Amino acid sequence: MIKIQVIIYGTITDFYYRLVRLVDGKQWDNVNLELNRKATYADTAISITRDVYIPGYPITLPSNLPNGDYHLLVYDAAAPANTDDPVQKKGIAWDGEMVRNMFSL
Repeated sequence: MIKIQVIIYGTITDFYYRLVRLVDGKQWDNVNLELNRKATYADTAISITRDVYIPGYPITLPSNLPNGDYHLLVYDAAAPANTDDPVQKKGIAWDGEMVRNMFSL
């Protein structure tokens, strides 16, 4: 069963997001499925599509994402680049199964 953890609302054309762990700045590498300080930017960009029935962008966090506090950074850009500025920033407390707390940054 797919568990939606977060839903992002708004007008976004080319949506992707990144996860950065606060304690050490490691980013979620969506290709190698691990936290990594040296992952390429493209490997840390996780694309997602709009669900017209919600309507919004449902985010299901990776099942093997370690527990911890993260920044969830949302971007709107056709080709992910490290010069992109986030359009939304959220702080989340992840317990390995669900988001226990979420706040705007």
